Amino acid sequence: MTRTLFTDVQIFDGTGGDPFPAEVLVEGNRIAEVSDRLPRDLRTGARVIDGGGGTLLPGLVDAHAHLGFGSTVEHLSRRRDEPPEEKALLVAHAGRVLLDHGITSAYSGGNRLPGTEIAARKAFAEGWMPGPRLKAASWEGSAGMVEPGVYDFPGVDGRASDPESVSRFVAGMAELGVDIVKLSLSGESAVVQGTSRIVQFTDEEVAAASRTAEKHGVWLTAHAHAAESIKMAVRHSIRAVYHCTFADEEALDLLEAARDRIFVAPTPGIIHANLHEAGGEPEPGMEVEATAEAVRRVVPELVRRGIRVVPGGDYGFAWNPVGRNLRDLELFVDWFGFTPAEALRAATGYGGEVMGLGDQLGLVRAGFLADLVLVDGDPLADIRILQDRDRLAVIMKDGRLHKQRTAG
Repeated sequence: MTRTLFTDVQIFDGTGGDPFPAEVLVEGNRIAEVSDRLPRDLRTGARVIDGGGGTLLPGLVDAHAHLGFGSTVEHLSRRRDEPPEEKALLVAHAGRVLLDHGITSAYSGGNRLPGTEIAARKAFAEGWMPGPRLKAASWEGSAGMVEPGVYDFPGVDGRASDPESVSRFVAGMAELGVDIVKLSLSGESAVVQGTSRIVQFTDEEVAAASRTAEKHGVWLTAHAHAAESIKMAVRHSIRAVYHCTFADEEALDLLEAARDRIFVAPTPGIIHANLHEAGGEPEPGMEVEATAEAVRRVVPELVRRGIRVVPGGDYGFAWNPVGRNLRDLELFVDWFGFTPAEALRAATGYGGEVMGLGDQLGLVRAGFLADLVLVDGDPLADIRILQDRDRLAVIMKDGRLHKQRTAG
């Protein structure tokens, strides 16, 4: 069994507490010991990594990852309609880029061709292809999507409720093998102008989706900007809510009551990119400025109420490519008033929980999975250093070294 010993490191353990000096022993794919100084018998035969005073933290988690959108910091594409063979390669490429940037787990936010993520999930888990632990997702089901990747967002007025077809969609995606089925409960003004506040599903349809998801053992995620879409998500036990932009007081109260079972990913990364990096001024109907203003108001209130807010900013577009994902942590600090420790806790301790592995992922603790990142420096002093891949001295996933260089 491979044994690795990290020495001369400051531990950020994922709980949000202050870093502390310690040594960490990894055996196989688990953390075996965390101690001030390990005894000689445990050190013997271990591969030693001298951290040079750097910060050792749990592997980071992106809770709204799009591996199939086509663009990374190494490859830019404005297409999203690639054939399956090319899409599979893009998903594999994006997985490697995520891991290169310290993201050792990813909770998918949807894929036009979910079979490509299912295949990548297997390859990443088996270790013959570099990539994060992956929870694979369906394409984003909506009454306004006539096929994957085609958006309309017409709303529910003027059509009959159709819970049977929604139930079939959830069951079909579950049978395909996804972990997550995503429903676009609201529109998206950045894609189809003026639709973010338009609800796309009836209450009866979401209830049917929830029953079917529970029957088939898959999770539901909601794309939800509109207040009523957020309320629908909570009422019907949807596990993760993306955006949560225009939550009103009733929606906040419902989220607070469900805080032990729900996660919110407000996606500041794509909002920042739409404001500043899309290659032009956003049109008024895209509601980008209104979205930014609303989310800056809502997220601190979510945190005050004890709701778990997690990073993941719709990275994968050409103007918001995979590889920039950890900018979300900077935006958590600058936009939402998180401390760097709180932002890191959201990406590590809460990240393990959103992956459904809170008892074994997301903390530097004996018995936990050995997903670890050694940072050259102190991200609690400057959270932005995590965006510099050269400052990530060691990246370990499942006890295997993906990257190693000497820190300091």
